[in-house]
Amino acid sequence: MKLRKLFAGVAAAATLLGGMAFGAATANAAATDTAPITVNNAQAGYTYKGYKFATFDNVQGTAPNATSVEVNTVDAWKDAVYNAADAANGGAEVPAEYAENPAAYVATFDAATARRFTGELTKNIPTGEQGTAAVNGVITATEGWFLVTSTTEENAGKSALVATQITSGNNTYTKITLNTEDGHHNIDTLGQFNAKDENAPTPPTKMADVKGTENVGDTVNVGDTVNYTITAVVPPAAAGYNTYKYTITDAASKGLNVAKKNANFTVVVKEGNAGGTDKTLAEGIDYTLTQEGSASAENGTVTTIAFSNVKDYAGKTIQVTYQGVVTSDAVDQVTNTATVKNNNDQTGEGTPVVKKLGKFDFTKIGVGDDATGLAGAEFNVSADGGRTFIKFSQDAKGVYYPDANGSETLTSADGKGAQTTLGKVAVRGLAEGVYTVQETKAPTGYAENFKVIFTVTIGEDGGEGTLTVDNLHQVNTNDKTVLNVKSITQLPLTGAAGTMLFTVVAVLLAGVAATVFAKSRSTKRALNV
Repeated sequence: MKLRKLFAGVAAAATLLGGMAFGAATANAAATDTAPITVNNAQAGYTYKGYKFATFDNVQGTAPNATSVEVNTVDAWKDAVYNAADAANGGAEVPAEYAENPAAYVATFDAATARRFTGELTKNIPTGEQGTAAVNGVITATEGWFLVTSTTEENAGKSALVATQITSGNNTYTKITLNTEDGHHNIDTLGQFNAKDENAPTPPTKMADVKGTENVGDTVNVGDTVNYTITAVVPPAAAGYNTYKYTITDAASKGLNVAKKNANFTVVVKEGNAGGTDKTLAEGIDYTLTQEGSASAENGTVTTIAFSNVKDYAGKTIQVTYQGVVTSDAVDQVTNTATVKNNNDQTGEGTPVVKKLGKFDFTKIGVGDDATGLAGAEFNVSADGGRTFIKFSQDAKGVYYPDANGSETLTSADGKGAQTTLGKVAVRGLAEGVYTVQETKAPTGYAENFKVIFTVTIGEDGGEGTLTVDNLHQVNTNDKTVLNVKSITQLPLTGAAGTMLFTVVAVLLAGVAATVFAKSRSTKRALNV
Protein backbone atom coordinates (compact mmCIF):
# COMPACT_ATOMS: atom_id res chain seq x y z
CA MET A 1 0.00 0.00 0.00
CA LYS A 2 1.36 3.38 -0.95
CA LEU A 3 2.10 5.80 1.82
CA ARG A 4 -0.36 8.68 1.91
CA LYS A 5 1.74 11.83 1.60
CA LEU A 6 1.05 14.85 3.79
CA PHE A 7 0.92 18.37 2.42
CA ALA A 8 4.21 20.24 2.37
CA GLY A 9 5.30 23.69 1.17
CA VAL A 10 2.21 25.02 2.85
CA ALA A 11 3.13 28.71 3.05
CA ALA A 12 2.95 29.20 -0.70
CA ALA A 13 -0.13 27.07 -1.23
CA ALA A 14 -2.04 28.49 1.71
CA THR A 15 -3.38 31.50 -0.15
CA LEU A 16 -5.07 29.38 -2.80
CA LEU A 17 -6.61 27.23 -0.11
CA GLY A 18 -8.23 30.04 1.75
CA GLY A 19 -5.10 30.27 3.89
CA MET A 20 -5.02 26.61 4.92
CA ALA A 21 -1.81 24.89 6.01
CA PHE A 22 -1.34 21.10 5.92
CA GLY A 23 0.61 18.69 8.08
CA ALA A 24 0.44 15.61 10.32
CA ALA A 25 -2.42 15.25 12.77
CA THR A 26 -4.35 12.71 14.75
CA ALA A 27 -7.99 13.80 14.66
CA ASN A 28 -10.23 12.53 11.87
CA ALA A 29 -12.49 14.77 9.76
CA ALA A 30 -15.82 13.66 8.29
CA ALA A 31 -16.00 14.03 4.51
CA THR A 32 -19.80 13.97 4.59
CA ASP A 33 -20.31 16.84 7.03
CA THR A 34 -22.04 19.88 5.54
CA ALA A 35 -19.64 22.75 4.95
CA PRO A 36 -21.02 25.61 2.81
CA ILE A 37 -18.78 27.82 0.69
CA THR A 38 -19.61 31.52 0.61
CA VAL A 39 -18.84 33.46 -2.56
CA ASN A 40 -17.93 36.98 -1.48
CA ASN A 41 -18.79 39.74 -3.95
CA ALA A 42 -20.72 37.42 -6.25
CA GLN A 43 -21.34 39.32 -9.48
CA ALA A 44 -24.63 39.52 -11.36
CA GLY A 45 -24.61 37.33 -14.46
CA TYR A 46 -21.99 34.89 -13.13
CA THR A 47 -22.61 31.27 -12.18
CA TYR A 48 -20.37 29.88 -9.43
CA LYS A 49 -19.91 26.11 -9.08
CA GLY A 50 -17.97 24.06 -6.57
CA TYR A 51 -16.22 20.77 -7.51
CA LYS A 52 -14.70 18.69 -4.69
CA PHE A 53 -11.46 17.07 -5.82
CA ALA A 54 -10.00 16.14 -2.40
CA THR A 55 -11.22 15.19 1.10
CA PHE A 56 -9.81 16.04 4.53
CA ASP A 57 -8.46 13.91 7.34
CA ASN A 58 -6.47 14.30 10.54
CA VAL A 59 -7.06 17.96 11.37
CA GLN A 60 -4.75 19.50 13.97
CA GLY A 61 -5.09 22.56 16.14
CA THR A 62 -7.25 24.05 18.85
CA ALA A 63 -10.74 24.82 17.59
CA PRO A 64 -11.71 27.04 15.97
CA ASN A 65 -8.11 27.53 14.77
CA ALA A 66 -6.67 24.79 12.56
CA THR A 67 -2.96 24.48 11.98
CA SER A 68 -2.75 21.49 9.62
CA VAL A 69 -4.81 18.83 7.85
CA GLU A 70 -4.20 15.83 5.63
CA VAL A 71 -6.01 15.38 2.29
CA ASN A 72 -6.84 12.57 -0.12
CA THR A 73 -7.58 13.00 -3.84
CA VAL A 74 -11.12 12.03 -4.84
CA ASP A 75 -10.89 8.94 -7.10
CA ALA A 76 -12.85 10.47 -9.98
CA TRP A 77 -10.42 13.41 -10.04
CA LYS A 78 -7.07 11.63 -9.85
CA ASP A 79 -6.30 11.78 -13.57
CA ALA A 80 -7.49 15.38 -13.91
CA VAL A 81 -5.50 16.57 -10.88
CA TYR A 82 -2.45 14.58 -11.99
CA ASN A 83 -2.49 16.03 -15.51
CA ALA A 84 -3.17 19.58 -14.31
CA ALA A 85 -0.34 19.34 -11.78
CA ASP A 86 1.98 17.99 -14.47
CA ALA A 87 1.13 20.88 -16.85
CA ALA A 88 1.29 23.55 -14.15
CA ASN A 89 4.81 22.50 -13.16
CA GLY A 90 6.18 22.97 -16.65
CA GLY A 91 5.70 19.37 -17.71
CA ALA A 92 7.86 18.03 -14.87
CA GLU A 93 6.85 14.46 -14.09
CA VAL A 94 4.74 14.00 -10.99
CA PRO A 95 6.89 12.13 -8.46
CA ALA A 96 5.96 8.45 -8.11
CA GLU A 97 5.02 8.78 -4.46
CA TYR A 98 2.25 11.19 -5.42
CA ALA A 99 0.84 9.11 -8.26
CA GLU A 100 -2.18 7.93 -6.24
CA ASN A 101 -2.62 11.19 -4.40
CA PRO A 102 -1.66 14.03 -6.79
CA ALA A 103 -3.51 16.61 -4.70
CA ALA A 104 -0.73 16.23 -2.10
CA TYR A 105 1.79 17.10 -4.80
CA VAL A 106 -0.15 20.27 -5.61
CA ALA A 107 0.41 21.46 -2.04
CA THR A 108 4.15 21.58 -2.63
CA PHE A 109 3.70 24.21 -5.36
CA ASP A 110 4.53 27.83 -4.79
CA ALA A 111 1.71 30.34 -5.24
CA ALA A 112 2.38 31.03 -8.92
CA THR A 113 2.47 27.31 -9.80
CA ALA A 114 -0.68 26.70 -7.77
CA ARG A 115 -2.47 29.41 -9.76
CA ARG A 116 -1.41 27.73 -13.00
CA PHE A 117 -2.71 24.45 -11.61
CA THR A 118 -6.09 26.06 -10.93
CA GLY A 119 -6.32 27.20 -14.54
CA GLU A 120 -5.31 23.80 -15.90
CA LEU A 121 -7.75 21.94 -13.65
CA THR A 122 -10.56 24.26 -14.77
CA LYS A 123 -9.90 23.19 -18.36
CA ASN A 124 -9.91 19.48 -17.47
CA ILE A 125 -12.92 18.90 -15.24
CA PRO A 126 -13.72 15.17 -15.47
CA THR A 127 -16.59 14.17 -17.74
CA GLY A 128 -19.85 13.86 -15.86
CA GLU A 129 -18.87 16.15 -13.01
CA GLN A 130 -21.69 18.72 -12.73
CA GLY A 131 -20.58 20.59 -9.66
CA THR A 132 -22.86 22.39 -7.21
CA ALA A 133 -24.02 25.86 -8.20
CA ALA A 134 -24.18 28.71 -5.73
CA VAL A 135 -27.60 29.96 -4.67
CA ASN A 136 -27.63 33.53 -3.37
CA GLY A 137 -23.85 33.42 -3.17
CA VAL A 138 -23.61 30.16 -1.20
CA ILE A 139 -22.45 26.77 -2.50
CA THR A 140 -23.95 23.86 -0.56
CA ALA A 141 -21.02 21.48 -0.04
CA THR A 142 -19.46 18.84 2.18
CA GLU A 143 -16.02 19.12 3.75
CA GLY A 144 -13.07 19.08 1.45
CA TRP A 145 -10.90 20.92 -1.03
CA PHE A 146 -12.82 22.51 -3.92
CA LEU A 147 -12.27 23.97 -7.32
CA VAL A 148 -14.75 26.87 -7.61
CA THR A 149 -15.42 28.08 -11.13
CA SER A 150 -17.15 31.22 -12.35
CA THR A 151 -18.78 31.49 -15.76
CA THR A 152 -21.10 33.74 -17.73
CA GLU A 153 -23.13 32.90 -20.80
CA GLU A 154 -20.33 34.25 -22.96
CA ASN A 155 -17.14 33.03 -21.32
CA ALA A 156 -15.38 31.46 -18.38
CA GLY A 157 -14.21 33.58 -15.50
CA LYS A 158 -11.47 33.06 -12.95
CA SER A 159 -11.45 29.94 -10.75
CA ALA A 160 -10.12 29.43 -7.23
CA LEU A 161 -9.17 26.62 -4.85
CA VAL A 162 -11.16 26.78 -1.62
CA ALA A 163 -10.91 24.72 1.57
CA THR A 164 -14.07 24.32 3.63
CA GLN A 165 -14.42 24.34 7.38
CA ILE A 166 -13.42 21.08 9.07
CA THR A 167 -15.17 19.16 11.82
CA SER A 168 -13.64 16.50 14.04
CA GLY A 169 -15.71 15.01 16.81
CA ASN A 170 -17.28 17.91 18.65
CA ASN A 171 -14.81 20.44 17.28
CA THR A 172 -15.31 22.69 14.26
CA TYR A 173 -12.33 24.42 12.71
CA THR A 174 -13.22 27.61 10.89
CA LYS A 175 -10.07 29.72 11.10
CA ILE A 176 -6.55 29.46 9.79
CA THR A 177 -3.52 31.71 9.99
CA LEU A 178 -3.36 33.53 6.65
CA ASN A 179 -0.56 34.15 4.19
CA THR A 180 -1.77 37.25 2.31
CA GLU A 181 0.74 37.19 -0.52
CA ASP A 182 -2.05 36.70 -3.06
CA GLY A 183 -5.18 34.68 -3.65
CA HIS A 184 -7.93 35.27 -1.10
CA HIS A 185 -6.13 38.09 0.68
CA ASN A 186 -8.09 39.15 3.73
CA ILE A 187 -10.03 35.92 4.24
CA ASP A 188 -9.10 34.07 7.40
CA THR A 189 -12.30 32.03 7.56
CA LEU A 190 -12.45 28.62 5.87
CA GLY A 191 -15.21 28.09 3.35
CA GLN A 192 -15.04 31.57 1.84
CA PHE A 193 -13.43 33.10 -1.17
CA ASN A 194 -13.49 36.39 -3.03
CA ALA A 195 -14.81 36.24 -6.57
CA LYS A 196 -12.00 37.31 -8.86
CA ASP A 197 -14.22 38.41 -11.70
CA GLU A 198 -16.03 41.71 -11.62
CA ASN A 199 -18.72 43.25 -13.70
CA ALA A 200 -17.99 46.72 -15.00
CA PRO A 201 -18.12 49.21 -12.13
CA THR A 202 -21.24 51.24 -11.47
CA PRO A 203 -21.09 54.39 -13.61
CA PRO A 204 -20.63 57.59 -11.62
CA THR A 205 -23.29 60.26 -11.36
CA LYS A 206 -22.69 63.94 -11.87
CA MET A 207 -24.48 67.15 -10.97
CA ALA A 208 -23.84 70.77 -11.89
CA ASP A 209 -25.18 74.14 -10.85
CA VAL A 210 -24.11 77.68 -11.62
CA LYS A 211 -22.46 79.52 -8.76
CA GLY A 212 -23.88 82.85 -7.67
CA THR A 213 -26.95 82.79 -9.92
CA GLU A 214 -30.40 81.32 -9.98
CA ASN A 215 -29.51 79.52 -13.19
CA VAL A 216 -29.91 75.85 -12.38
CA GLY A 217 -31.06 74.86 -15.86
CA ASP A 218 -29.16 73.53 -18.82
CA THR A 219 -27.73 76.80 -20.13
CA VAL A 220 -24.83 79.02 -19.05
CA ASN A 221 -23.19 82.31 -19.88
CA VAL A 222 -19.59 82.73 -20.85
CA GLY A 223 -17.92 83.67 -17.57
CA ASP A 224 -20.21 81.59 -15.35
CA THR A 225 -18.67 79.44 -12.63
CA VAL A 226 -20.22 75.97 -12.57
CA ASN A 227 -20.09 73.78 -9.46
CA TYR A 228 -19.64 70.10 -10.36
CA THR A 229 -20.15 67.08 -8.11
CA ILE A 230 -19.07 63.56 -9.09
CA THR A 231 -20.43 60.66 -7.03
CA ALA A 232 -18.81 57.23 -7.43
CA VAL A 233 -19.30 54.00 -5.48
CA VAL A 234 -16.21 51.91 -4.75
CA PRO A 235 -16.87 48.30 -5.86
CA PRO A 236 -17.62 46.02 -2.88
CA ALA A 237 -15.09 43.60 -4.39
CA ALA A 238 -12.34 45.92 -3.18
CA ALA A 239 -12.70 44.34 0.26
CA GLY A 240 -11.26 41.10 -1.09
CA TYR A 241 -7.90 42.56 -2.04
CA ASN A 242 -4.89 43.77 -0.14
CA THR A 243 -4.53 46.48 -2.78
CA TYR A 244 -7.36 47.65 -4.98
CA LYS A 245 -6.78 50.45 -7.46
CA TYR A 246 -9.58 52.76 -8.48
CA THR A 247 -9.62 55.74 -10.82
CA ILE A 248 -12.04 58.58 -11.47
CA THR A 249 -11.54 60.45 -14.73
CA ASP A 250 -13.31 63.65 -15.73
CA ALA A 251 -13.25 64.89 -19.33
CA ALA A 252 -14.16 68.57 -19.72
CA SER A 253 -14.75 69.94 -23.19
CA LYS A 254 -13.12 72.94 -24.82
CA GLY A 255 -14.39 76.15 -23.27
CA LEU A 256 -14.46 74.91 -19.67
CA ASN A 257 -11.58 75.89 -17.42
CA VAL A 258 -11.07 73.24 -14.74
CA ALA A 259 -7.38 73.89 -14.20
CA LYS A 260 -6.25 72.39 -10.92
CA LYS A 261 -5.03 75.72 -9.50
CA ASN A 262 -8.48 77.28 -9.92
CA ALA A 263 -10.93 74.40 -9.65
CA ASN A 264 -10.67 73.71 -5.89
CA PHE A 265 -10.87 69.94 -6.18
CA THR A 266 -12.10 68.28 -2.98
CA VAL A 267 -12.30 64.49 -2.52
CA VAL A 268 -14.42 63.06 0.28
CA VAL A 269 -15.34 59.51 1.29
CA LYS A 270 -18.87 59.62 2.63
CA GLU A 271 -18.92 58.01 6.10
CA GLY A 272 -15.29 57.07 5.50
CA ASN A 273 -14.12 57.60 9.08
CA ALA A 274 -14.40 54.90 11.71
CA GLY A 275 -17.11 56.87 13.50
CA GLY A 276 -19.23 57.12 10.38
CA THR A 277 -18.35 60.73 9.57
CA ASP A 278 -17.16 61.90 6.17
CA LYS A 279 -13.45 61.67 5.49
CA THR A 280 -11.65 64.28 3.39
CA LEU A 281 -8.78 62.70 1.49
CA ALA A 282 -5.41 64.33 0.96
CA GLU A 283 -3.82 64.72 -2.46
CA GLY A 284 -0.42 63.09 -2.64
CA ILE A 285 -1.28 60.78 0.24
CA ASP A 286 -4.63 59.21 -0.54
CA TYR A 287 -4.74 59.97 -4.26
CA THR A 288 -2.93 61.68 -7.11
CA LEU A 289 -4.48 64.26 -9.42
CA THR A 290 -3.10 64.83 -12.90
CA GLN A 291 -4.38 66.86 -15.84
CA GLU A 292 -3.85 66.95 -19.57
CA GLY A 293 -5.04 69.62 -22.00
CA SER A 294 -6.65 72.99 -21.31
CA ALA A 295 -9.82 75.00 -21.82
CA SER A 296 -8.49 76.28 -25.14
CA ALA A 297 -7.40 72.85 -26.44
CA GLU A 298 -9.59 71.17 -29.03
CA ASN A 299 -10.12 68.12 -26.79
CA GLY A 300 -10.46 70.13 -23.60
CA THR A 301 -9.08 68.99 -20.25
CA VAL A 302 -8.83 65.46 -18.85
CA THR A 303 -8.47 65.21 -15.07
CA THR A 304 -7.45 61.87 -13.55
CA ILE A 305 -7.86 61.14 -9.85
CA ALA A 306 -6.08 57.86 -9.10
CA PHE A 307 -6.44 55.95 -5.82
CA SER A 308 -3.67 53.43 -5.20
CA ASN A 309 -5.77 51.49 -2.70
CA VAL A 310 -9.47 51.84 -1.80
CA LYS A 311 -9.78 48.49 0.01
CA ASP A 312 -10.91 50.23 3.20
CA TYR A 313 -13.66 52.09 1.32
CA ALA A 314 -15.26 49.07 -0.36
CA GLY A 315 -18.92 49.81 -1.02
CA LYS A 316 -18.61 53.42 0.10
CA THR A 317 -19.22 56.57 -1.92
CA ILE A 318 -16.44 58.87 -3.06
CA GLN A 319 -17.57 62.41 -3.80
CA VAL A 320 -15.46 64.78 -5.87
CA THR A 321 -16.41 68.46 -6.04
CA TYR A 322 -14.76 71.16 -8.10
CA GLN A 323 -15.48 74.30 -10.13
CA GLY A 324 -15.29 75.03 -13.83
CA VAL A 325 -15.44 78.44 -15.50
CA VAL A 326 -17.07 78.79 -18.92
CA THR A 327 -14.55 80.59 -21.15
CA SER A 328 -14.77 82.47 -24.42
CA ASP A 329 -13.55 79.29 -26.16
CA ALA A 330 -16.99 77.77 -25.59
CA VAL A 331 -19.16 77.76 -28.69
CA ASP A 332 -22.59 76.13 -28.44
CA GLN A 333 -22.12 74.01 -25.31
CA VAL A 334 -19.68 72.74 -22.71
CA THR A 335 -19.71 69.14 -21.51
CA ASN A 336 -18.27 67.02 -18.71
CA THR A 337 -18.12 63.25 -18.61
CA ALA A 338 -16.98 61.27 -15.58
CA THR A 339 -15.67 57.71 -15.90
CA VAL A 340 -14.49 55.22 -13.27
CA LYS A 341 -12.10 52.30 -13.69
CA ASN A 342 -11.78 49.34 -11.35
CA ASN A 343 -8.83 47.18 -10.39
CA ASN A 344 -9.38 44.98 -13.46
CA ASP A 345 -9.31 47.99 -15.82
CA GLN A 346 -13.05 47.74 -16.48
CA THR A 347 -14.74 51.08 -16.91
CA GLY A 348 -18.10 52.61 -16.14
CA GLU A 349 -18.93 55.83 -17.95
CA GLY A 350 -21.44 58.28 -16.54
CA THR A 351 -23.95 60.35 -18.46
CA PRO A 352 -22.38 63.54 -19.84
CA VAL A 353 -23.41 66.78 -18.17
CA VAL A 354 -24.20 69.30 -20.89
CA LYS A 355 -24.50 73.04 -20.40
CA LYS A 356 -25.65 74.88 -23.51
CA LEU A 357 -25.08 78.45 -24.64
CA GLY A 358 -27.41 80.73 -26.57
CA LYS A 359 -26.70 83.35 -29.22
CA PHE A 360 -28.37 85.86 -31.51
CA ASP A 361 -27.46 88.16 -34.36
CA PHE A 362 -29.00 90.81 -36.57
CA THR A 363 -27.90 93.22 -39.28
CA LYS A 364 -28.33 96.95 -38.88
CA ILE A 365 -29.61 98.51 -42.11
CA GLY A 366 -30.51 102.00 -43.27
CA VAL A 367 -32.18 103.53 -46.29
CA GLY A 368 -30.99 104.19 -49.82
CA ASP A 369 -27.38 103.09 -50.26
CA ASP A 370 -27.40 101.71 -46.68
CA ALA A 371 -30.27 99.29 -47.28
CA THR A 372 -28.02 96.23 -47.04
CA GLY A 373 -25.89 97.27 -44.08
CA LEU A 374 -25.21 100.22 -41.82
CA ALA A 375 -22.14 100.62 -39.65
CA GLY A 376 -21.79 102.58 -36.45
CA ALA A 377 -25.06 101.98 -34.64
CA GLU A 378 -24.51 101.34 -30.91
CA PHE A 379 -26.49 99.09 -28.58
CA ASN A 380 -26.73 97.96 -24.98
CA VAL A 381 -27.99 94.53 -23.92
CA SER A 382 -29.57 93.73 -20.56
CA ALA A 383 -31.06 90.64 -18.93
CA ASP A 384 -33.18 92.58 -16.43
CA GLY A 385 -35.32 94.80 -18.63
CA GLY A 386 -32.75 97.58 -18.98
CA ARG A 387 -31.76 98.18 -15.37
CA THR A 388 -28.16 96.96 -15.82
CA PHE A 389 -26.18 96.24 -18.95
CA ILE A 390 -24.00 93.24 -19.83
CA LYS A 391 -20.37 93.90 -20.67
CA PHE A 392 -18.91 92.27 -23.78
CA SER A 393 -15.66 91.69 -25.61
CA GLN A 394 -15.18 90.51 -29.19
CA ASP A 395 -13.50 87.35 -30.45
CA ALA A 396 -11.29 87.07 -33.51
CA LYS A 397 -14.35 86.92 -35.75
CA GLY A 398 -15.86 90.07 -34.33
CA VAL A 399 -18.54 88.21 -32.38
CA TYR A 400 -19.41 89.63 -28.96
CA TYR A 401 -19.30 87.44 -25.84
CA PRO A 402 -19.89 88.29 -22.15
CA ASP A 403 -16.80 89.61 -20.39
CA ALA A 404 -16.81 91.35 -17.03
CA ASN A 405 -13.82 93.39 -18.15
CA GLY A 406 -15.35 94.40 -21.47
CA SER A 407 -17.57 97.24 -22.65
CA GLU A 408 -21.34 97.70 -22.47
CA THR A 409 -21.43 99.02 -26.02
CA LEU A 410 -22.06 96.83 -29.09
CA THR A 411 -21.38 98.49 -32.45
CA SER A 412 -22.71 97.37 -35.83
CA ALA A 413 -19.86 96.10 -38.03
CA ASP A 414 -18.01 98.27 -40.51
CA GLY A 415 -17.44 95.38 -42.91
CA LYS A 416 -13.66 95.48 -42.51
CA GLY A 417 -11.23 92.89 -41.19
CA ALA A 418 -12.97 90.23 -39.10
CA GLN A 419 -16.27 92.11 -39.32
CA THR A 420 -16.89 91.07 -42.90
CA THR A 421 -20.66 91.63 -42.91
CA LEU A 422 -21.49 95.33 -42.96
CA GLY A 423 -23.92 96.27 -40.18
CA LYS A 424 -23.73 92.87 -38.44
CA VAL A 425 -24.11 92.53 -34.67
CA ALA A 426 -23.49 88.98 -33.41
CA VAL A 427 -23.63 87.90 -29.78
CA ARG A 428 -22.89 84.46 -28.30
CA GLY A 429 -22.34 82.85 -24.91
CA LEU A 430 -25.65 83.69 -23.26
CA ALA A 431 -27.84 81.60 -21.00
CA GLU A 432 -31.59 81.09 -21.22
CA GLY A 433 -33.56 84.30 -20.76
CA VAL A 434 -35.19 87.36 -22.30
CA TYR A 435 -32.70 90.05 -23.30
CA THR A 436 -33.53 93.68 -24.05
CA VAL A 437 -31.53 95.19 -26.89
CA GLN A 438 -31.56 98.96 -26.81
CA GLU A 439 -30.07 101.17 -29.50
CA THR A 440 -28.21 104.01 -27.77
CA LYS A 441 -26.73 105.82 -30.76
CA ALA A 442 -27.88 106.03 -34.36
CA PRO A 443 -25.32 106.23 -37.15
CA THR A 444 -24.37 109.67 -38.47
CA GLY A 445 -27.13 111.18 -40.59
CA TYR A 446 -29.89 109.03 -39.09
CA ALA A 447 -32.70 110.19 -36.80
CA GLU A 448 -32.03 109.82 -33.07
CA ASN A 449 -35.81 109.88 -32.46
CA PHE A 450 -36.28 106.42 -33.99
CA LYS A 451 -33.63 104.36 -32.21
CA VAL A 452 -34.89 100.80 -31.72
CA ILE A 453 -35.69 98.81 -28.59
CA PHE A 454 -36.56 95.12 -28.93
CA THR A 455 -36.16 91.81 -27.11
CA VAL A 456 -34.43 88.52 -27.86
CA THR A 457 -35.56 85.28 -26.19
CA ILE A 458 -33.12 82.40 -25.70
CA GLY A 459 -34.81 79.14 -24.78
CA GLU A 460 -33.93 76.41 -22.30
CA ASP A 461 -31.94 74.55 -24.97
CA GLY A 462 -29.80 77.55 -25.83
CA GLY A 463 -29.06 77.94 -29.52
CA GLU A 464 -30.43 80.72 -31.73
CA GLY A 465 -32.43 83.39 -29.95
CA THR A 466 -35.75 84.68 -31.28
CA LEU A 467 -36.10 88.38 -32.09
CA THR A 468 -39.38 90.20 -31.40
CA VAL A 469 -40.95 92.90 -33.54
CA ASP A 470 -40.79 96.42 -32.09
CA ASN A 471 -43.67 98.89 -32.06
CA LEU A 472 -42.54 100.66 -35.23
CA HIS A 473 -41.72 97.43 -37.07
CA GLN A 474 -38.12 98.43 -37.60
CA VAL A 475 -37.19 94.84 -36.64
CA ASN A 476 -37.74 92.27 -39.38
CA THR A 477 -37.67 88.88 -37.67
CA ASN A 478 -37.54 86.92 -40.92
CA ASP A 479 -34.49 88.68 -42.34
CA LYS A 480 -33.10 89.47 -38.87
CA THR A 481 -32.57 93.13 -39.78
CA VAL A 482 -33.02 96.27 -37.69
CA LEU A 483 -33.85 99.45 -39.61
CA ASN A 484 -32.67 103.02 -39.04
CA VAL A 485 -34.42 105.92 -40.78
CA LYS A 486 -33.58 109.56 -41.46
CA SER A 487 -37.14 110.82 -41.30
CA ILE A 488 -40.51 109.68 -40.06
CA THR A 489 -41.75 109.06 -43.58
CA GLN A 490 -39.25 106.23 -44.01
CA LEU A 491 -40.77 104.13 -41.25
CA PRO A 492 -42.55 100.95 -42.37
CA LEU A 493 -46.28 101.49 -43.04
CA THR A 494 -47.59 98.02 -42.24
CA GLY A 495 -49.79 96.80 -39.45
CA ALA A 496 -49.17 98.36 -36.09
CA ALA A 497 -46.33 100.42 -37.51
CA GLY A 498 -48.72 102.17 -39.91
CA THR A 499 -51.10 102.94 -37.06
CA MET A 500 -48.23 104.23 -34.99
CA LEU A 501 -47.04 106.42 -37.85
CA PHE A 502 -50.46 108.01 -38.30
CA THR A 503 -50.65 108.57 -34.57
CA VAL A 504 -47.27 110.29 -34.57
CA VAL A 505 -48.23 112.41 -37.60
CA ALA A 506 -51.53 113.34 -35.94
CA VAL A 507 -49.70 114.38 -32.82
CA LEU A 508 -47.30 116.49 -34.85
CA LEU A 509 -50.13 118.12 -36.80
CA ALA A 510 -51.98 118.83 -33.60
CA GLY A 511 -48.89 120.50 -32.28
CA VAL A 512 -48.57 122.61 -35.41
CA ALA A 513 -52.27 123.62 -35.23
CA ALA A 514 -51.92 124.63 -31.62
CA THR A 515 -48.93 126.77 -32.45
CA VAL A 516 -50.72 128.49 -35.35
CA PHE A 517 -53.81 129.10 -33.20
CA ALA A 518 -51.70 130.61 -30.44
CA LYS A 519 -49.88 132.89 -32.83
CA SER A 520 -53.22 133.92 -34.40
CA ARG A 521 -54.65 134.97 -31.02
CA SER A 522 -51.48 136.83 -30.21
CA THR A 523 -51.67 138.77 -33.52
CA LYS A 524 -55.34 139.60 -32.99
CA ARG A 525 -54.66 141.03 -29.52
CA ALA A 526 -51.87 143.13 -30.94
CA LEU A 527 -54.19 144.61 -33.63
CA ASN A 528 -56.82 145.49 -31.06
CA VAL A 529 -54.49 147.46 -28.85
